[in-house]
Amino acid sequence: MRSIYQVALAIHIAAGIIGLLAFWTPAIARKGGTVHVKAGRLFYKATCMVALTGIVMALGFLIAPLTVRAVPSVPPERAARIAAEIRLFAPFLLYLVLITFTPVYHGVRVLATRRAPEQLRTRFHTLLNVVTIVAAGTMIALALWARRPVFAALSPIGFLIGFGNLGFARQPYPTPMAWWYEHMGSMIGGGIAFHTAFLVIGAGRLLGLQFSGWVAVVPWIVPSLVGIPASAIWVAYYRRKFREDGRVELART
Repeated sequence: MRSIYQVALAIHIAAGIIGLLAFWTPAIARKGGTVHVKAGRLFYKATCMVALTGIVMALGFLIAPLTVRAVPSVPPERAARIAAEIRLFAPFLLYLVLITFTPVYHGVRVLATRRAPEQLRTRFHTLLNVVTIVAAGTMIALALWARRPVFAALSPIGFLIGFGNLGFARQPYPTPMAWWYEHMGSMIGGGIAFHTAFLVIGAGRLLGLQFSGWVAVVPWIVPSLVGIPASAIWVAYYRRKFREDGRVELART
């Protein structure tokens, strides 16, 4: 089991780095151009790989926590406590997988169905977002039960993603370019998840930064505090560009 976990971890890290780099390429490149499209596809594939390996790692935490973490031989009572602590991270990792994959999948589907928006609402799309909402609520309960504030720190993101995606899929487009803003916002949401993982795990290992108590929540929420306002500003810019900001007549496409 440990070998499977190590392989999954290596692929997970590699996919995370690729996804982080691929995220910035379409963000900077000309929208709709060849570079933008290819980088966007790479970002989606990296996201899928991150999600898949994350699930494998979470299963490892649940099935053989002491083995995957290579915990040395310890007294039975201590081993039980360590195993419980490791298993506690499994639902949190699954939640991270959801808030990473769900917005990116939604953003890709919005783009693919922009000419036929009724095709966006599928059973898988609905189930995925409902599970994300339930998982967000579970994180709050888990944070209270285990006294881990970091679990609750990201719970609002799951609610915003799940309810937002379901709402968008169940109403007519308010403007001709609504799909564009939704696609952008969703992909930025996925980028926020990638940056969060980098700050918490990557930067922590590379720079040796360790936080404890409530301060440990900071790296988890900084990308959201920066990314969400940035997304709103970017959407506002394109609303003005497409003349859909409410100050002029809607552009016809």
